Amino acid sequence: MRGAGELLGELAVLDSQPRTATVIAAETCHIRIIPAAAFLTFVEEHDLLAPLLRHAIARVRESEAVRLELATASVPLRLASALSRLVEAASSSASDLAVRLTQTELSQMIGASRNAVVNALKPWREQDWVRTTSGGGLLVRDIHSIQSHARTQA
Repeated sequence: MRGAGELLGELAVLDSQPRTATVIAAETCHIRIIPAAAFLTFVEEHDLLAPLLRHAIARVRESEAVRLELATASVPLRLASALSRLVEAASSSASDLAVRLTQTELSQMIGASRNAVVNALKPWREQDWVRTTSGGGLLVRDIHSIQSHARTQA
């Protein structure tokens, strides 16, 4: 999950191979497409290769951590982690954050059934840490309590 100002496609530019991921926008966004040659020229002119490599390596490590989590963690923990990544990507200072993904979309994201997601959300809704919205999304009100609860349920 990525938020405003994020760089996408850096691995494909660095190794001249096809991209390894597909981007699906959860909401309307504005993008800038920079041809690989122009991007690499900019990186070279501004001595940005080392930071770009660190960024790319961090992305690979993050992907591996998410894959491990999907294979081993409980549904509440996977859901709490996914919501945390969404909150982080939003980089909003608002106390409540609207997540415009349906429970079905969240279940697909974390590799669980919709029923399992509904069950994981139930105690969080009861505590008013999260609310369902009329459009089918969620309003995350207290991500820290959600994370703590999920860890105790693991």
